[in-house]
Amino acid sequence: MEGRTDFASLVPVPVEDAHKYSRGKAVVVAGSAPYPGAACLSACATQLVGAGYTQVFTAKRNKALVQAFRPSLVVKSFAALDVPAVLSPQYPGAFAIGPGFDSSDTEAESVARRVLKQATAPVLVDGGALAFLSSPKMRKVLRRRSEQGVPTVLTPHMGEAVRLAASFGLNIAAMPQEEAAYSLALAYGAVVVLKGPDTVVASADRNRVVANGTAALAKAGTGDVLAGVIGGLLAQGMDAFDAAHLGAYLHAEAGNVAAERKGIVSVCAEDVLEAIPETLMRIMGN
Repeated sequence: MEGRTDFASLVPVPVEDAHKYSRGKAVVVAGSAPYPGAACLSACATQLVGAGYTQVFTAKRNKALVQAFRPSLVVKSFAALDVPAVLSPQYPGAFAIGPGFDSSDTEAESVARRVLKQATAPVLVDGGALAFLSSPKMRKVLRRRSEQGVPTVLTPHMGEAVRLAASFGLNIAAMPQEEAAYSLALAYGAVVVLKGPDTVVASADRNRVVANGTAALAKAGTGDVLAGVIGGLLAQGMDAFDAAHLGAYLHAEAGNVAAERKGIVSVCAEDVLEAIPETLMRIMGN
């Protein structure tokens, strides 16, 4: 359970001689044309949890909006992504793909497949990109990543998890949440963050329940924030399970902090983003 974890010890604190690259590069591949906000929310979250450099690849028509949302982001179109070259092997880094992806967007599907096939860094898969994983070819890609020791983190809600499991002939709909998450983690060779009122983080050998959530998080865009939080922690070189566990806890606590400020009814995804710095300081005891 989350109460047994010293989350403060997990927070990646920069050393005195850190620079933006040593603090980790987050590559956020997000935002089909109708959903630029998802790219904004997830990319901003990577910065707020400590990633030193965030580069966003999004639909061409979204570039100006995402850049205006946060000038410190480096924003390019999907077509500009060179997966093997975008991260330096000298420094930590990770990909977060899928927030705001339309599952019928062929360009988004193509770029998601390229990332998973070509990336040698951790990849978080969220949102619409989860729909691309259930084909036999992509299941083999994820299995190969697992066999090579390259982490993949999946962040489905239960409906998405049921569809992912069905491609393996698994019926997880009636399973307890912890068993469902564990079954999915084994099937895909990934760390699974199974979202819900309580969130379960599972891998082949570890399992944790994050039970500090709030109904304030039941708003559009909060899942994009979670993807960015975990992606930003992965980008700093954290162990994939620890990044997912800390990220889920931090995100839930940020929801509680936002509810303290705005009331449980009025919290929106942007409020959760704004609560991240204070939440981190509380976790660290500052």
